[in-house]
Amino acid sequence: MNNSAKDQVLFLKAASPFLTFSPNMKNFMLCLTLSLAFLHLNAQNNFNLELLGHWDDDSLPIASPDNIMNQYSSCWGLEVNNREYAVIGGARHVLFFDVTNPYIPVLKGKFEGRSTVVPREFKSYKNRVYAVADGGKDGLMIFDLSHAEDSIVRTLWDTTYFLRIHTIALDTSSGRIYLNGGNAGDGIMVFDASQNPDNPTFLSHKILPGGYVHDCYVRNDTVYASSGYEGYYIFDYKDPDNPVLLAQNGTGGYNHNSWLTLDGKYAYYAEEVPVGQPIHIVDLQNLDIGEIEIVGSFLDNLQAPNDTVKKAIPHNVYIQGDLLYVSQYEDGLLVYDISDRLNPALIAHYDTRPENTEYNGYFGNWGNYPWLPSGTIISSDMQNGLFLFRIPNVSHSQEPTSLSATIFPNPATSVLSIRLDKVENCLLQVFNLSGQMVLQDQWSNNKNKDIDVSSIVDGMYFIRISSQSGAVCTKKILINH
Repeated sequence: MNNSAKDQVLFLKAASPFLTFSPNMKNFMLCLTLSLAFLHLNAQNNFNLELLGHWDDDSLPIASPDNIMNQYSSCWGLEVNNREYAVIGGARHVLFFDVTNPYIPVLKGKFEGRSTVVPREFKSYKNRVYAVADGGKDGLMIFDLSHAEDSIVRTLWDTTYFLRIHTIALDTSSGRIYLNGGNAGDGIMVFDASQNPDNPTFLSHKILPGGYVHDCYVRNDTVYASSGYEGYYIFDYKDPDNPVLLAQNGTGGYNHNSWLTLDGKYAYYAEEVPVGQPIHIVDLQNLDIGEIEIVGSFLDNLQAPNDTVKKAIPHNVYIQGDLLYVSQYEDGLLVYDISDRLNPALIAHYDTRPENTEYNGYFGNWGNYPWLPSGTIISSDMQNGLFLFRIPNVSHSQEPTSLSATIFPNPATSVLSIRLDKVENCLLQVFNLSGQMVLQDQWSNNKNKDIDVSSIVDGMYFIRISSQSGAVCTKKILINH
Protein backbone atom coordinates (compact mmCIF):
# COMPACT_ATOMS: atom_id res chain seq x y z
CA MET A 1 0.00 0.00 0.00
CA ASN A 2 1.37 3.44 -0.89
CA ASN A 3 1.69 6.28 1.65
CA SER A 4 -1.41 8.02 0.33
CA ALA A 5 -3.50 4.91 0.85
CA LYS A 6 -2.11 4.44 4.35
CA ASP A 7 -2.96 8.05 5.18
CA GLN A 8 -6.54 7.50 4.03
CA VAL A 9 -6.88 4.43 6.26
CA LEU A 10 -5.54 6.39 9.23
CA PHE A 11 -7.97 9.21 8.43
CA LEU A 12 -10.85 6.75 8.36
CA LYS A 13 -9.76 5.21 11.67
CA ALA A 14 -9.52 8.60 13.35
CA ALA A 15 -12.75 10.01 11.96
CA SER A 16 -15.19 7.14 12.31
CA PRO A 17 -15.75 7.29 16.12
CA PHE A 18 -16.80 10.94 15.83
CA LEU A 19 -19.11 10.24 12.95
CA THR A 20 -20.97 7.49 14.75
CA PHE A 21 -22.23 9.96 17.35
CA SER A 22 -23.69 12.39 14.77
CA PRO A 23 -26.62 10.89 12.86
CA ASN A 24 -27.46 13.97 10.78
CA MET A 25 -27.37 13.63 7.02
CA LYS A 26 -24.08 15.47 6.55
CA ASN A 27 -22.19 13.15 8.85
CA PHE A 28 -24.05 10.14 7.45
CA MET A 29 -22.75 10.99 3.98
CA LEU A 30 -19.24 11.54 5.34
CA CYS A 31 -19.34 8.17 7.13
CA LEU A 32 -20.60 6.47 4.00
CA THR A 33 -17.93 8.17 1.88
CA LEU A 34 -15.18 7.11 4.27
CA SER A 35 -16.46 3.54 4.33
CA LEU A 36 -16.44 3.52 0.54
CA ALA A 37 -12.90 4.91 0.61
CA PHE A 38 -11.86 2.05 2.89
CA LEU A 39 -13.47 -0.37 0.43
CA HIS A 40 -11.64 1.27 -2.48
CA LEU A 41 -8.25 1.08 -0.80
CA ASN A 42 -8.14 -2.69 -0.84
CA ALA A 43 -10.70 -3.49 -3.51
CA GLN A 44 -8.31 -5.94 -5.11
CA ASN A 45 -8.62 -8.09 -1.96
CA ASN A 46 -12.42 -7.79 -1.62
CA PHE A 47 -15.24 -9.57 -3.34
CA ASN A 48 -19.00 -9.70 -2.79
CA LEU A 49 -18.98 -8.34 0.78
CA GLU A 50 -20.58 -4.92 1.05
CA LEU A 51 -19.07 -2.71 3.76
CA LEU A 52 -21.95 -0.96 5.53
CA GLY A 53 -20.30 0.60 8.56
CA HIS A 54 -17.04 0.80 10.48
CA TRP A 55 -16.00 2.01 13.94
CA ASP A 56 -12.55 2.42 15.45
CA ASP A 57 -11.00 4.58 18.16
CA ASP A 58 -7.21 4.82 18.22
CA SER A 59 -7.30 6.44 21.66
CA LEU A 60 -8.36 3.16 23.29
CA PRO A 61 -5.69 1.19 25.19
CA ILE A 62 -3.53 -1.39 23.41
CA ALA A 63 -2.98 -4.76 25.10
CA SER A 64 0.36 -5.66 23.54
CA PRO A 65 2.20 -2.58 22.24
CA ASP A 66 5.48 -4.46 21.82
CA ASN A 67 3.96 -7.37 19.96
CA ILE A 68 0.92 -7.35 17.66
CA MET A 69 -0.74 -4.10 18.77
CA ASN A 70 -3.97 -5.76 19.90
CA GLN A 71 -6.60 -3.12 20.51
CA TYR A 72 -9.66 -5.36 19.95
CA SER A 73 -10.57 -9.03 20.05
CA SER A 74 -13.84 -10.93 19.72
CA CYS A 75 -17.35 -9.77 18.82
CA TRP A 76 -20.93 -10.99 19.11
CA GLY A 77 -24.44 -9.78 18.33
CA LEU A 78 -28.07 -9.99 19.40
CA GLU A 79 -31.51 -8.59 18.70
CA VAL A 80 -33.53 -7.00 21.50
CA ASN A 81 -36.95 -5.39 21.05
CA ASN A 82 -36.56 -5.27 17.24
CA ARG A 83 -33.21 -3.49 17.48
CA GLU A 84 -29.85 -5.02 16.67
CA TYR A 85 -26.73 -4.73 18.82
CA ALA A 86 -23.06 -5.58 18.46
CA VAL A 87 -20.54 -6.09 21.24
CA ILE A 88 -16.78 -6.02 20.72
CA GLY A 89 -13.94 -6.57 23.14
CA GLY A 90 -11.51 -3.71 23.58
CA ALA A 91 -8.23 -4.31 25.36
CA ARG A 92 -9.56 -2.51 28.44
CA HIS A 93 -13.29 -2.22 27.71
CA VAL A 94 -16.44 -4.03 26.65
CA LEU A 95 -18.06 -1.89 23.93
CA PHE A 96 -21.73 -2.06 22.86
CA PHE A 97 -23.20 -0.61 19.66
CA ASP A 98 -26.68 -0.16 18.24
CA VAL A 99 -26.28 -1.40 14.66
CA THR A 100 -29.95 -1.31 13.67
CA ASN A 101 -28.82 1.20 11.08
CA PRO A 102 -25.55 -0.51 10.11
CA TYR A 103 -24.35 2.53 8.18
CA ILE A 104 -24.03 4.48 11.44
CA PRO A 105 -23.10 2.23 14.40
CA VAL A 106 -23.91 4.09 17.61
CA LEU A 107 -21.86 3.48 20.75
CA LYS A 108 -24.38 2.64 23.51
CA GLY A 109 -22.15 1.43 26.31
CA LYS A 110 -18.47 1.39 27.29
CA PHE A 111 -17.61 -0.69 30.36
CA GLU A 112 -14.10 -0.73 31.75
CA GLY A 113 -12.51 -3.92 33.04
CA ARG A 114 -9.87 -4.35 35.72
CA SER A 115 -7.16 -5.37 33.26
CA THR A 116 -5.81 -4.60 29.80
CA VAL A 117 -6.13 -7.99 28.14
CA VAL A 118 -6.69 -9.98 24.96
CA PRO A 119 -8.92 -11.81 24.37
CA ARG A 120 -12.40 -10.87 25.50
CA GLU A 121 -15.11 -13.33 24.44
CA PHE A 122 -18.92 -13.14 24.47
CA LYS A 123 -22.16 -15.08 24.15
CA SER A 124 -25.80 -14.00 24.56
CA TYR A 125 -28.94 -15.43 26.17
CA LYS A 126 -32.29 -13.90 27.23
CA ASN A 127 -31.23 -10.33 26.32
CA ARG A 128 -28.01 -10.75 28.31
CA VAL A 129 -24.43 -10.70 27.13
CA TYR A 130 -21.93 -12.87 29.03
CA ALA A 131 -18.34 -11.64 28.86
CA VAL A 132 -15.07 -13.29 29.87
CA ALA A 133 -11.41 -12.39 29.43
CA ASP A 134 -8.16 -14.36 29.49
CA GLY A 135 -5.47 -12.50 31.35
CA GLY A 136 -5.94 -10.20 34.32
CA LYS A 137 -8.73 -10.53 36.88
CA ASP A 138 -11.97 -9.68 35.10
CA GLY A 139 -13.89 -12.87 35.95
CA LEU A 140 -17.43 -13.08 34.56
CA MET A 141 -19.39 -9.98 33.52
CA ILE A 142 -23.10 -10.07 32.68
CA PHE A 143 -24.85 -7.21 30.86
CA ASP A 144 -28.61 -6.73 30.57
CA LEU A 145 -29.72 -5.24 27.23
CA SER A 146 -33.47 -5.48 27.90
CA HIS A 147 -33.68 -1.68 27.87
CA ALA A 148 -30.62 -0.97 25.75
CA GLU A 149 -32.30 1.94 23.95
CA ASP A 150 -32.11 3.79 27.27
CA SER A 151 -29.27 2.06 29.10
CA ILE A 152 -27.21 -1.12 29.27
CA VAL A 153 -26.67 -2.43 32.79
CA ARG A 154 -23.80 -4.55 34.07
CA THR A 155 -25.74 -6.83 36.43
CA LEU A 156 -22.86 -9.03 37.60
CA TRP A 157 -19.09 -8.79 37.88
CA ASP A 158 -17.92 -11.88 39.71
CA THR A 159 -14.57 -13.57 40.39
CA THR A 160 -15.81 -16.22 42.83
CA TYR A 161 -15.01 -19.19 40.62
CA PHE A 162 -12.26 -17.83 38.36
CA LEU A 163 -10.27 -14.72 37.53
CA ARG A 164 -9.78 -15.37 33.83
CA ILE A 165 -11.34 -17.64 31.19
CA HIS A 166 -10.22 -18.06 27.59
CA THR A 167 -13.54 -18.72 25.82
CA ILE A 168 -17.25 -19.13 26.52
CA ALA A 169 -19.99 -21.24 24.89
CA LEU A 170 -23.71 -21.19 25.60
CA ASP A 171 -26.29 -23.87 24.84
CA THR A 172 -29.51 -21.91 24.35
CA SER A 173 -31.61 -25.11 24.48
CA SER A 174 -30.75 -25.53 28.17
CA GLY A 175 -29.40 -22.14 29.23
CA ARG A 176 -26.09 -23.70 30.26
CA ILE A 177 -22.85 -21.75 30.05
CA TYR A 178 -19.59 -23.60 29.28
CA LEU A 179 -16.30 -21.91 30.20
CA ASN A 180 -12.95 -23.03 28.81
CA GLY A 181 -9.32 -22.43 29.73
CA GLY A 182 -8.01 -19.66 31.94
CA ASN A 183 -6.82 -19.96 35.53
CA ALA A 184 -9.58 -22.46 36.41
CA GLY A 185 -7.35 -25.19 34.95
CA ASP A 186 -8.08 -27.84 32.37
CA GLY A 187 -11.49 -29.10 31.31
CA ILE A 188 -14.78 -27.21 31.26
CA MET A 189 -16.68 -25.29 33.93
CA VAL A 190 -20.49 -25.35 33.59
CA PHE A 191 -23.13 -22.93 34.92
CA ASP A 192 -26.92 -22.84 34.54
CA ALA A 193 -28.42 -19.46 33.55
CA SER A 194 -31.91 -20.73 32.71
CA GLN A 195 -33.55 -19.77 36.01
CA ASN A 196 -31.60 -16.62 36.83
CA PRO A 197 -29.74 -15.23 33.82
CA ASP A 198 -28.18 -12.49 35.96
CA ASN A 199 -26.71 -14.91 38.51
CA PRO A 200 -26.01 -18.34 36.98
CA THR A 201 -25.76 -21.42 39.20
CA PHE A 202 -22.51 -23.38 39.28
CA LEU A 203 -23.01 -26.98 38.11
CA SER A 204 -19.63 -28.63 37.60
CA HIS A 205 -15.96 -28.37 36.71
CA LYS A 206 -14.55 -31.53 35.15
CA ILE A 207 -11.10 -32.42 33.88
CA LEU A 208 -11.63 -34.18 30.56
CA PRO A 209 -9.74 -36.52 28.24
CA GLY A 210 -7.70 -34.20 26.08
CA GLY A 211 -6.90 -31.93 29.01
CA TYR A 212 -6.99 -28.20 28.28
CA VAL A 213 -10.05 -27.06 26.30
CA HIS A 214 -9.35 -23.98 24.20
CA ASP A 215 -12.95 -23.54 22.98
CA CYS A 216 -16.10 -25.58 22.52
CA TYR A 217 -19.34 -25.60 20.56
CA VAL A 218 -22.43 -26.93 22.35
CA ARG A 219 -25.76 -28.09 20.95
CA ASN A 220 -28.44 -29.98 22.90
CA ASP A 221 -26.04 -30.99 25.71
CA THR A 222 -23.39 -32.33 23.30
CA VAL A 223 -20.03 -30.59 23.65
CA TYR A 224 -17.63 -30.38 20.70
CA ALA A 225 -14.35 -29.47 22.38
CA SER A 226 -11.32 -27.96 20.65
CA SER A 227 -8.49 -29.22 22.86
CA GLY A 228 -5.47 -27.65 21.20
CA TYR A 229 -2.75 -30.06 20.12
CA GLU A 230 -4.68 -32.97 21.67
CA GLY A 231 -7.33 -32.63 18.97
CA TYR A 232 -11.11 -32.63 18.71
CA TYR A 233 -13.22 -34.29 21.45
CA ILE A 234 -16.98 -34.79 21.63
CA PHE A 235 -18.78 -35.32 24.96
CA ASP A 236 -22.31 -36.08 26.12
CA TYR A 237 -22.93 -33.46 28.82
CA LYS A 238 -26.53 -34.27 29.76
CA ASP A 239 -25.24 -34.93 33.26
CA PRO A 240 -22.63 -32.20 33.80
CA ASP A 241 -21.22 -34.15 36.75
CA ASN A 242 -20.58 -37.18 34.55
CA PRO A 243 -19.62 -36.18 30.99
CA VAL A 244 -19.23 -39.12 28.60
CA LEU A 245 -16.64 -39.18 25.81
CA LEU A 246 -18.36 -40.02 22.52
CA ALA A 247 -15.54 -39.68 19.98
CA GLN A 248 -12.29 -37.87 19.21
CA ASN A 249 -9.80 -37.22 16.42
CA GLY A 250 -6.96 -34.88 15.56
CA THR A 251 -4.40 -33.90 12.94
CA GLY A 252 -1.51 -32.66 15.07
CA GLY A 253 -2.41 -29.00 14.59
CA TYR A 254 -3.75 -26.77 17.37
CA ASN A 255 -7.52 -27.35 17.31
CA HIS A 256 -8.89 -23.86 17.89
CA ASN A 257 -12.66 -23.77 17.34
CA SER A 258 -15.46 -25.55 15.48
CA TRP A 259 -19.07 -25.12 14.35
CA LEU A 260 -21.79 -27.54 13.20
CA THR A 261 -24.02 -27.49 10.15
CA LEU A 262 -27.70 -26.97 10.89
CA ASP A 263 -28.49 -30.65 10.29
CA GLY A 264 -25.68 -31.71 12.63
CA LYS A 265 -24.13 -34.05 10.08
CA TYR A 266 -20.85 -32.16 9.63
CA ALA A 267 -18.51 -29.98 11.66
CA TYR A 268 -15.87 -27.58 10.38
CA TYR A 269 -12.89 -26.76 12.58
CA ALA A 270 -9.93 -24.40 12.42
CA GLU A 271 -6.41 -25.13 13.64
CA GLU A 272 -4.56 -21.95 14.52
CA VAL A 273 -1.03 -23.34 14.82
CA PRO A 274 1.17 -23.83 12.85
CA VAL A 275 0.49 -21.31 10.09
CA GLY A 276 -0.98 -22.74 6.92
CA GLN A 277 -3.22 -25.31 8.63
CA PRO A 278 -6.42 -25.85 6.57
CA ILE A 279 -9.99 -25.91 7.80
CA HIS A 280 -11.06 -29.52 8.28
CA ILE A 281 -14.47 -31.04 7.52
CA VAL A 282 -15.61 -33.76 9.94
CA ASP A 283 -18.36 -36.28 9.15
CA LEU A 284 -20.44 -36.77 12.32
CA GLN A 285 -23.09 -39.09 10.90
CA ASN A 286 -21.75 -42.13 12.77
CA LEU A 287 -21.26 -40.32 16.07
CA ASP A 288 -23.91 -42.57 17.66
CA ILE A 289 -21.48 -45.49 17.33
CA GLY A 290 -18.45 -43.45 18.35
CA GLU A 291 -17.03 -42.88 14.88
CA ILE A 292 -16.15 -39.52 13.31
CA GLU A 293 -14.00 -38.96 10.24
CA ILE A 294 -12.15 -36.08 8.59
CA VAL A 295 -13.53 -36.11 5.04
CA GLY A 296 -12.02 -32.96 3.59
CA SER A 297 -9.91 -29.87 4.13
CA PHE A 298 -9.40 -26.54 2.38
CA LEU A 299 -7.51 -23.26 2.68
CA ASP A 300 -7.44 -20.07 0.60
CA ASN A 301 -4.11 -18.23 0.79
CA LEU A 302 -5.43 -14.82 -0.30
CA GLN A 303 -2.42 -12.63 0.59
CA ALA A 304 -0.16 -14.85 -1.52
CA PRO A 305 -2.35 -17.06 -3.72
CA ASN A 306 0.54 -18.33 -5.85
CA ASP A 307 2.80 -19.40 -2.98
CA THR A 308 3.29 -23.14 -2.68
CA VAL A 309 3.90 -22.79 1.08
CA LYS A 310 0.64 -21.69 2.69
CA LYS A 311 0.78 -19.10 5.48
CA ALA A 312 -2.90 -18.21 5.91
CA ILE A 313 -4.31 -18.75 9.43
CA PRO A 314 -8.02 -19.54 9.86
CA HIS A 315 -8.93 -18.38 13.37
CA ASN A 316 -12.68 -18.64 14.06
CA VAL A 317 -15.36 -20.37 11.97
CA TYR A 318 -19.15 -19.95 12.21
CA ILE A 319 -22.03 -21.36 10.16
CA GLN A 320 -25.28 -19.64 9.20
CA GLY A 321 -27.50 -21.75 6.96
CA ASP A 322 -25.34 -22.99 4.08
CA LEU A 323 -22.68 -20.32 4.57
CA LEU A 324 -19.42 -20.74 6.48
CA TYR A 325 -17.91 -17.50 7.83
CA VAL A 326 -14.17 -17.63 8.50
CA SER A 327 -12.20 -14.96 10.37
CA GLN A 328 -8.77 -15.55 8.86
CA TYR A 329 -6.46 -13.01 10.48
CA GLU A 330 -4.54 -11.12 7.75
CA ASP A 331 -6.84 -12.33 4.95
CA GLY A 332 -9.85 -10.76 6.69
CA LEU A 333 -13.37 -12.22 6.60
CA LEU A 334 -14.03 -15.08 4.15
CA VAL A 335 -17.43 -16.59 3.29
CA TYR A 336 -17.92 -20.05 1.76
CA ASP A 337 -20.97 -21.69 0.26
CA ILE A 338 -21.08 -25.13 1.91
CA SER A 339 -24.35 -26.36 0.40
CA ASP A 340 -22.08 -29.06 -1.06
CA ARG A 341 -20.61 -29.99 2.30
CA LEU A 342 -17.42 -31.57 0.97
CA ASN A 343 -16.68 -28.92 -1.67
CA PRO A 344 -16.82 -25.44 -0.10
CA ALA A 345 -16.84 -22.57 -2.61
CA LEU A 346 -15.40 -19.17 -1.65
CA ILE A 347 -18.14 -16.66 -2.52
CA ALA A 348 -17.08 -13.51 -0.65
CA HIS A 349 -14.16 -12.00 1.21
CA TYR A 350 -13.06 -8.66 2.65
CA ASP A 351 -9.61 -7.68 3.92
CA THR A 352 -10.19 -5.76 7.17
CA ARG A 353 -6.46 -5.02 7.48
CA PRO A 354 -5.37 -3.61 4.11
CA GLU A 355 -2.15 -2.33 5.72
CA ASN A 356 -0.82 -5.87 5.23
CA THR A 357 0.28 -6.88 1.75
CA GLU A 358 1.95 -10.12 2.84
CA TYR A 359 1.72 -12.54 5.74
CA ASN A 360 3.32 -11.22 8.93
CA GLY A 361 1.69 -13.32 11.67
CA TYR A 362 -1.32 -12.95 13.94
CA PHE A 363 -2.77 -9.61 12.87
CA GLY A 364 -6.17 -8.71 11.47
CA ASN A 365 -9.60 -10.32 11.62
CA TRP A 366 -10.48 -12.02 14.91
CA GLY A 367 -14.14 -13.01 14.81
CA ASN A 368 -17.57 -12.53 13.29
CA TYR A 369 -21.30 -12.89 13.98
CA PRO A 370 -23.54 -13.68 10.96
CA TRP A 371 -26.97 -14.28 12.57
CA LEU A 372 -28.61 -10.86 12.89
CA PRO A 373 -32.12 -10.97 11.37
CA SER A 374 -31.41 -8.05 9.05
CA GLY A 375 -28.51 -9.89 7.42
CA THR A 376 -25.92 -7.49 8.82
CA ILE A 377 -22.67 -9.35 9.52
CA ILE A 378 -20.62 -8.20 12.50
CA SER A 379 -16.86 -8.65 12.35
CA SER A 380 -13.92 -7.53 14.49
CA ASP A 381 -10.36 -6.70 13.52
CA MET A 382 -7.65 -6.61 16.19
CA GLN A 383 -6.18 -3.37 14.90
CA ASN A 384 -9.03 -1.73 12.95
CA GLY A 385 -12.08 -2.30 15.13
CA LEU A 386 -15.72 -3.04 14.29
CA PHE A 387 -16.91 -3.80 10.75
CA LEU A 388 -20.47 -4.27 9.51
CA PHE A 389 -21.06 -6.12 6.23
CA ARG A 390 -23.77 -7.59 4.07
CA ILE A 391 -23.58 -10.13 1.26
CA PRO A 392 -25.68 -8.75 -1.63
CA ASN A 393 -28.69 -10.87 -2.61
CA VAL A 394 -28.31 -13.35 0.25
CA SER A 395 -31.11 -13.86 2.79
CA HIS A 396 -30.03 -14.29 6.41
CA SER A 397 -31.82 -15.63 9.46
CA GLN A 398 -31.19 -16.44 13.07
CA GLU A 399 -29.79 -19.86 13.81
CA PRO A 400 -31.24 -22.49 13.95
CA THR A 401 -34.38 -22.03 11.79
CA SER A 402 -34.94 -20.23 8.50
CA LEU A 403 -37.98 -19.30 6.45
CA SER A 404 -37.98 -19.46 2.66
CA ALA A 405 -39.84 -16.56 1.06
CA THR A 406 -39.98 -14.92 -2.35
CA ILE A 407 -40.75 -11.19 -2.27
CA PHE A 408 -41.54 -9.26 -5.45
CA PRO A 409 -41.46 -6.92 -7.28
CA ASN A 410 -38.24 -5.27 -6.18
CA PRO A 411 -38.33 -2.29 -6.58
CA ALA A 412 -41.98 -2.14 -5.49
CA THR A 413 -44.50 0.58 -6.26
CA SER A 414 -47.84 0.04 -4.50
CA VAL A 415 -48.20 -3.69 -3.79
CA LEU A 416 -45.61 -6.14 -2.50
CA SER A 417 -46.27 -9.85 -3.04
CA ILE A 418 -44.96 -12.55 -0.70
CA ARG A 419 -44.81 -16.24 -1.57
CA LEU A 420 -43.79 -18.82 1.06
CA ASP A 421 -42.67 -22.37 0.38
CA LYS A 422 -45.28 -23.74 2.82
CA VAL A 423 -48.42 -22.66 4.69
CA GLU A 424 -47.53 -20.56 7.72
CA ASN A 425 -48.94 -18.18 10.32
CA CYS A 426 -46.72 -15.12 9.87
CA LEU A 427 -45.97 -11.64 11.13
CA LEU A 428 -44.50 -9.16 8.62
CA GLN A 429 -42.61 -6.03 9.69
CA VAL A 430 -41.04 -3.35 7.50
CA PHE A 431 -38.14 -1.25 8.88
CA ASN A 432 -36.45 1.83 7.46
CA LEU A 433 -32.67 2.33 7.55
CA SER A 434 -32.97 4.01 10.96
CA GLY A 435 -34.46 0.84 12.40
CA GLN A 436 -37.96 2.29 12.78
CA MET A 437 -40.88 -0.01 11.99
CA VAL A 438 -43.06 1.66 9.34
CA LEU A 439 -45.51 -1.16 8.59
CA GLN A 440 -46.78 -4.34 10.23
CA ASP A 441 -49.17 -7.02 8.98
CA GLN A 442 -49.98 -10.65 9.75
CA TRP A 443 -51.78 -13.58 8.18
CA SER A 444 -52.81 -17.14 9.02
CA ASN A 445 -52.71 -20.50 7.22
CA ASN A 446 -51.63 -19.16 3.87
CA LYS A 447 -48.60 -19.34 1.59
CA ASN A 448 -49.34 -16.09 -0.25
CA LYS A 449 -49.85 -12.51 0.87
CA ASP A 450 -50.06 -9.14 -0.89
CA ILE A 451 -49.08 -6.07 1.13
CA ASP A 452 -50.12 -2.50 0.36
CA VAL A 453 -46.99 -0.32 0.53
CA SER A 454 -48.45 2.73 -1.21
CA SER A 455 -48.32 4.77 2.00
CA ILE A 456 -44.58 4.20 2.54
CA VAL A 457 -42.25 6.90 1.27
CA ASP A 458 -39.68 6.02 -1.37
CA GLY A 459 -36.47 4.48 -0.10
CA MET A 460 -34.63 1.35 1.00
CA TYR A 461 -36.28 -0.91 3.61
CA PHE A 462 -35.80 -4.23 5.39
CA ILE A 463 -38.68 -6.71 5.47
CA ARG A 464 -38.74 -9.23 8.29
CA ILE A 465 -41.14 -12.19 8.18
CA SER A 466 -41.48 -14.28 11.36
CA SER A 467 -43.46 -17.51 11.43
CA GLN A 468 -45.30 -18.98 14.40
CA SER A 469 -42.75 -21.82 14.41
CA GLY A 470 -39.96 -19.31 15.10
CA ALA A 471 -38.45 -19.25 11.60
CA VAL A 472 -37.33 -15.87 10.29
CA CYS A 473 -36.53 -14.38 6.89
CA THR A 474 -35.16 -10.87 6.32
CA LYS A 475 -34.73 -9.21 2.93
CA LYS A 476 -33.92 -5.76 1.59
CA ILE A 477 -36.30 -4.02 -0.82
CA LEU A 478 -36.54 -0.71 -2.61
CA ILE A 479 -39.84 1.17 -2.71
CA ASN A 480 -40.11 3.57 -5.63
CA HIS A 481 -43.59 4.91 -6.43
